[in-house]
Amino acid sequence: MAIQKRKSVHLKSSSDQECGEDEVLREVYAMRDDYAAEHGYNLDRIYADLKQREADRVLRKVADGHLV
Repeated sequence: MAIQKRKSVHLKSSSDQECGEDEVLREVYAMRDDYAAEHGYNLDRIYADLKQREADRVLRKVADGHLV
């Protein structure tokens, strides 16, 4: 199921931009949009990619009190 590209959040007023928070949020939203665009805004493809990234991560596990 593909979703339409759209802005996810309305930008705050110009008076709020003085604190620099909007700049950071805009960068985060742009990165999120770029990631979604790489997968054609397809939630199934995004989910599959995230699950693959999760499986590829090497995490240290504890078994019987010892690091494995």
